[in-house]
Amino acid sequence: MRKYLIYLTIPAMVACGSKEPKPTTLAGRYTNGTENKVIVISPDAIDTIALNENGLFVHKVTLANPTMLKVRSGRIQTTLYLEPGDSSYFEVDANNADGISFSGSNSELNQNLRSRSKELQNIFRGWRDLFSLNLNEFGLKIDSISKELFQKTDSLKAKSKNFAEMEANRVRYFMLRLRSQYPEYSAYLSGEEFNPDSADYSFFDNVDMNNGEHLSYDEYASLVETYAQLRIQKAQNFKELSSKPAQERLPAIFSMIDSIFTNPKIRDYVKKQYLMEEIQFGEFWKLNDICNNYLAACTTPVYKQEVQSVYNEKLKIAPGNSAPTFTYNDINGKSVSLSDFNGKLVYIDFWATWCGPCRGEIPHLDKLEKDYKGKKIVFVKISLDDDMDAWRKMVTEKKLGGVQLHADGAWSSDAAKNYQIKGIPTFVLIGANGKIINPNAPRPSSEEIRTLLDQELAKI
Repeated sequence: MRKYLIYLTIPAMVACGSKEPKPTTLAGRYTNGTENKVIVISPDAIDTIALNENGLFVHKVTLANPTMLKVRSGRIQTTLYLEPGDSSYFEVDANNADGISFSGSNSELNQNLRSRSKELQNIFRGWRDLFSLNLNEFGLKIDSISKELFQKTDSLKAKSKNFAEMEANRVRYFMLRLRSQYPEYSAYLSGEEFNPDSADYSFFDNVDMNNGEHLSYDEYASLVETYAQLRIQKAQNFKELSSKPAQERLPAIFSMIDSIFTNPKIRDYVKKQYLMEEIQFGEFWKLNDICNNYLAACTTPVYKQEVQSVYNEKLKIAPGNSAPTFTYNDINGKSVSLSDFNGKLVYIDFWATWCGPCRGEIPHLDKLEKDYKGKKIVFVKISLDDDMDAWRKMVTEKKLGGVQLHADGAWSSDAAKNYQIKGIPTFVLIGANGKIINPNAPRPSSEEIRTLLDQELAKI
């Protein structure tokens, strides 16, 4: 069987050598936004910068070599290519995040970077068609896409050899990740059980999975994560390990990561990703020892900074803390506040009409609400839809029950920020005393939710 190596011979980014660092200026402006800060993420630091009253920020950074920086404000992320001594500017309309304009140094390259990123995103948006192909057809399709993309990167060499090589690496790693995902996604679409032991991942033998410098590419970082997951899934005790609580599971996974990778930065990164997932979506309040051990062992300052910052912020909504208040209009235009439900349990569902998993929970939530009718519990559904009309239409047509609220500002709303919503659906359980019981409560479809509700109702 033919093996598709996806242009593995593309050269790695040229090592620029040690150069005298030069001050680089990055400035940007956000219009029609509600955020008051931006986060600038570089390979070695994470900086938080305030936006002024006009939505403008200016940031100076010292670069020794060309690099790509990420600038994040709310859910809008912009990636820029910067060279030492550059003075670059961009402008974003929060109502049209795709319409980013660039000026100053390397503005043409940054526009190209933006276009290429959208092109890669569009390729992945067609994942169903791509992963529905048989292996031979998939390989031919990947080769065809790769050839076209690499021809485009070659055309950039006359403008900037460094940028062209960075783009070639991005494309290479993106295509490799598609190749690594094919066995699992193909099995899913065909209704078969995925077995990593029976899939062909031999192409990884030709990829350096210990290149810490290339973690600046999102595509390489994602490929490293996929590789780690596949290796860990092949462990003999994986199923048993998966059923254990995070306090027991993570140390075992960290040990595996140490055996899989040799590069300290790669090890730190993969461990950070596993830890951050548990912090964001698991019982983070039980991870104090795990976090402290990671911070003590981690040798990459930027990852330590990220974990410490996110964990400290997350602790603000740990069980026992006062639940953040909110006031929003319901489907009938009536103002509803969290304080209206004092003396009752409040089970909150953060959701959106476009979210498939959210819609999948609706029948279970309806059943839960019906079974607990007349008891001291209120079911509050907070929509994070940007399109309020879509929310109104679905709630009305589907005759959705409970307290239906729409959060002004959607993902930038106070509720989404204060409850630190990073993905939906997210369920939160609040006690009759207004204290948080579980900020990542079990879903309505889970076996655990009724036991939890019964236990808490018995305390009232």
